[in-house]
Amino acid sequence: MPVDRSNSRIILGLLLLAPLILWGLADELPVLVPNAHIVAFHTAVEMFAVVVAILVFAVGYHVLDEKRARSSLMLACAFLAVASLDFLHLMAYPGMPDLITPNSSQKTLIFWLAARLVAAGAILLYVTLPMQEYRRGQARRPLYVAVSLGLVALVGWVGIWHEHWVPPLFEAERGLTPFKIGVEAFVIVLHGITLVVMAFRPGLLASPSMRLLGGAVALSIASEFFFMIYRDLTDAYFVLGHIYKVMAYLLIYWGMFLESVRSPMERLHAARRDIETRERRYQQLVDTAPDGVLVADSDGTILLANRNIEHLFGYPASTLLGRPVEQLIPGRYRSRLMAHRATQHEADAGASPMGQLTNLTGHRRDGTEFPVDVSLNVFEDAGTSRITAFVRDMTEYRRREEQIEYQATHDGLTGLPNRWLLRDRLAQALSHAERHHGLLAVMLLDLDNFKIVNDTFGHQEGDALLQEVARRLQGTLRREDTVARFGGDEFMVLLPDMHRVVDIATVAMNILRTLAQPIVTATGRSISTSASLGIAIHPQDAQDEETLIRYADMAMYEAKQAGRNTYAFFSGELDRRIHEEQRLQDRLKHALEHSEFELHYQPLVSVAGGEIRGVEALLRWQDTELGRVSPERFVAAAESNGLIIPLGDWVIREACRQAAELAGAGTALRMSVNLSAMQFRQQDLVDHLREAIQDSGTVPERLDIEVTETAAMADVALARRQLTRLKDLGVRISLDDFGTGYSSLAYLKALPIDRLKVDRSFINDIGKDRESDMIVRAIAQLCHGLNLELVAEGVETPAQLAFLRSIGCDLYQGWLHSRAMPAEVLATFLGGTTPGRAGRETAQSSPRSANETSSSPTTT
Repeated sequence: MPVDRSNSRIILGLLLLAPLILWGLADELPVLVPNAHIVAFHTAVEMFAVVVAILVFAVGYHVLDEKRARSSLMLACAFLAVASLDFLHLMAYPGMPDLITPNSSQKTLIFWLAARLVAAGAILLYVTLPMQEYRRGQARRPLYVAVSLGLVALVGWVGIWHEHWVPPLFEAERGLTPFKIGVEAFVIVLHGITLVVMAFRPGLLASPSMRLLGGAVALSIASEFFFMIYRDLTDAYFVLGHIYKVMAYLLIYWGMFLESVRSPMERLHAARRDIETRERRYQQLVDTAPDGVLVADSDGTILLANRNIEHLFGYPASTLLGRPVEQLIPGRYRSRLMAHRATQHEADAGASPMGQLTNLTGHRRDGTEFPVDVSLNVFEDAGTSRITAFVRDMTEYRRREEQIEYQATHDGLTGLPNRWLLRDRLAQALSHAERHHGLLAVMLLDLDNFKIVNDTFGHQEGDALLQEVARRLQGTLRREDTVARFGGDEFMVLLPDMHRVVDIATVAMNILRTLAQPIVTATGRSISTSASLGIAIHPQDAQDEETLIRYADMAMYEAKQAGRNTYAFFSGELDRRIHEEQRLQDRLKHALEHSEFELHYQPLVSVAGGEIRGVEALLRWQDTELGRVSPERFVAAAESNGLIIPLGDWVIREACRQAAELAGAGTALRMSVNLSAMQFRQQDLVDHLREAIQDSGTVPERLDIEVTETAAMADVALARRQLTRLKDLGVRISLDDFGTGYSSLAYLKALPIDRLKVDRSFINDIGKDRESDMIVRAIAQLCHGLNLELVAEGVETPAQLAFLRSIGCDLYQGWLHSRAMPAEVLATFLGGTTPGRAGRETAQSSPRSANETSSSPTTT
């Protein structure tokens, strides 16, 4: 039961004043213990003091105060010495059986004063020493005990066998000697210093145990005062001195027990009550949380689950405890989650994911799945990482979100994208078309005479008509196409990735044909309708959204003016282009059947020395009806109808034959042949090439195969296989039109190429804009670093050649040196220049200086 602090101070003060009052008022004190019983009294009191001192030692030695561990251990071992010396004092007391040597007052007082000095010095050190934690790993406890017992042995040796070494402490005639009184006074001084230290050391008296120790010191001062003034062993001073001494020991034991045992136990019980309270509050908080709450360890084992988890996943919380969290996610994700957690654990055992995880999927007990968002938080529990997951069911939120987004981006009547979504998709389609160099068609469709339908049959029938038109449009178009309601009876169609205008026209005709079929409404009424289509094309008509829509609108009105139920392109020249395309296809087939094509050759010239290093074979066509047809035109037509394969085979055979003729005439130049994308994808390409080389009599080392960057990047895996097989055949590989496709450093390393040919678009801009100069310079540096040969196409001015020379370009071709020429002209041309010598050095030249040529049917 706690004692009021003010009352305890009054009691202690009265006890301290008692000796002064007795000393000052009483001339003669009564005998408290008769002389016959003094030995028994002394024995009982001292034995009690010894027991209390032993308890102080036991508590202090085995239950250390963690805050003052070293000081507590020192005080405990000091009281072991005090108990031992008090016991020797008891056994050496006159009237007790002799302790080895005859007992005497001198002998017993030696042990008495030694005990008092040890106690006073130990208490002073206890309050003076700094708070220093005792490390259990250090073997110092036995050392303290050994020192304590050693001191006892030393004092015992002196007191038993050499008591005469100590000045007399008691004389029968005079009583206490000045030396004994002086030692007792010194003990009082030590205790006084202890009280001063306790009073002025900050926070020391805040501890209840230290206040008890202070009381013990005060009682010890009173006890010592009594032992300074007693005259006889039976007087009150002597008895009170022993009583005060025992009381001081009891307070020391009480303080030691309170600090080392009772207070920690009370703190432990308080901590347990606090933990239990916190756990109850935490459980209440978890159970009342609006979200599902899970607590798991670092291995993913569930340690806690609230009621909402039961509602979300359908599992009773008790069945989830001890189960892995993977049980709550779909099976297809479980192995991935386990692998991710193992990786995280190996990377940093203390690191755990934190934050918000969205767009996740939960797995219910019945097998259904639902969207969830999870918030993760990591906390430490007894040195172990724990993860708290707050799980929120997002089903309703996602449904509302999707509904709001759908309503904001779609037409309420037809369900088609509205203008807002249409413009977003148009912007994406334009960006895609610019990256991939494809055509993007924008069609604006307006129903013919829709107002008449509304006025005649009512708005309900008009709405039904619009819904059916939307359904038919969606059924006619591809998945990647977009059809939107533009407003009223107008619909807009986006056709990305179109390759030819005629394909766009075909789609337009299919739409008109579909809408021309009668529409039967829900009321059974059959309504015939038609539409007018206006078409604008990116990039040939316009580059931006607004202009494309405006041009499509203008073309739509042109279609209406043309009689409705038709389509019109913005250019107004579609028919002419279609007829020309068809005529070109027919003449192209005729030319291939009658061998009307021929190869022209353009020299590849050394930038540094001006020698001809090779020739590029260029396909030419002079038609009897169409005249000279540009390669860009007839190659595209040949690719569209599949004639590019036989045409490409003819080019390879003719180029190999011409290379053999040049070698036979003493001009061993490299001949370069360009492969079309379709031809490059043929599985038997290498077989055809090998056959052409063998039939012509040339060698693979004189052949250079050119593949456009776009064709190579269309399927990098296929390109690597094909080019490797070509390299194994012995030909060299050039990457043509570099910079116009998906320029990537990765495939330059992956593909077995020997040469890069810079597209003429970059060469044309040399000296005109700084960006082109920087690009060409960067390509040259890249080639030098990768040990690739660099060829510049379309060089037409001395300034361009000078720039190429300054950056270390290897070869160039273009009108600056010569135009492409027929084979017979080439022979004469080479005879008047110095290519023969350079050509004959081809086989001996290095990869960066070898004599080579390149060919491209599309190069002019």
